Amino acid sequence: MALGALHRIDTDARTMEEGGIAFVVRRAKNLERKQAEGGSRKEDPFAAPEPELFVADLSPTHYALLNKYNVLDRHLLIVTRDYVDQEALLDEPDFEALVLCMQDQPVLGFYNGGKVAGASQPHKHLQVVRLPLAPGGDLPIEALMAGATSTVPGLPVRHAFMRIDAGEPATLFAGYRRLLDAADVGDGPYNLLVARDWMLVIPRKSERFESIGVNSLAFAGALFVRGDEEMKTVERVGPMAVLRGVAYPKDFS
Repeated sequence: MALGALHRIDTDARTMEEGGIAFVVRRAKNLERKQAEGGSRKEDPFAAPEPELFVADLSPTHYALLNKYNVLDRHLLIVTRDYVDQEALLDEPDFEALVLCMQDQPVLGFYNGGKVAGASQPHKHLQVVRLPLAPGGDLPIEALMAGATSTVPGLPVRHAFMRIDAGEPATLFAGYRRLLDAADVGDGPYNLLVARDWMLVIPRKSERFESIGVNSLAFAGALFVRGDEEMKTVERVGPMAVLRGVAYPKDFS
């Protein structure tokens, strides 16, 4: 147990249906403590993690922590023991650690490849959240995936998609590299989502839509806003406009 080290961000949520997706938009109700502590701590929090947050040694290169400021229950961080920049590409040991955390449970793995892609810490870490993401289903984005092969019909941003078997790290790593090429990520920021039977990469062009920060979970159909004004923004423009605003259009070249 985390013995009080966890500071859950309480939210209320509403569903917004657009483009065939029942997006869930969670509105924060108690961000003050995170903002206060985040403003005062600029060192790497993974260099000497709080013992109460430690979950397991995963491998010689990675360990797992609980996310101190969690919106979703059982939110894991998969952290490199040695400092590696969050903008670095993933390697096969990253996928080995990820697979260990995805076995025998309904989860989604993801990686925010750099600050522009929604990463809040510069020390390389993947993340895993338990499903469901939304009251109406495990992953809202899967409503668009029937018959999808290399792209997701109805997802209005540049991306690359593939069907996978999440049990083999070497296969996942090879697939990830193919997706980066297919989406023309280059050395730019991107979001990666890894489910049990699919993987998705989205190149990013901006960190925020207006004031709203966007990370990988938004492209799974789960958005997070910091209060009433940001909720009103999503209500006004629609969730799809938020996604379009931080990623490239499909016809970008």
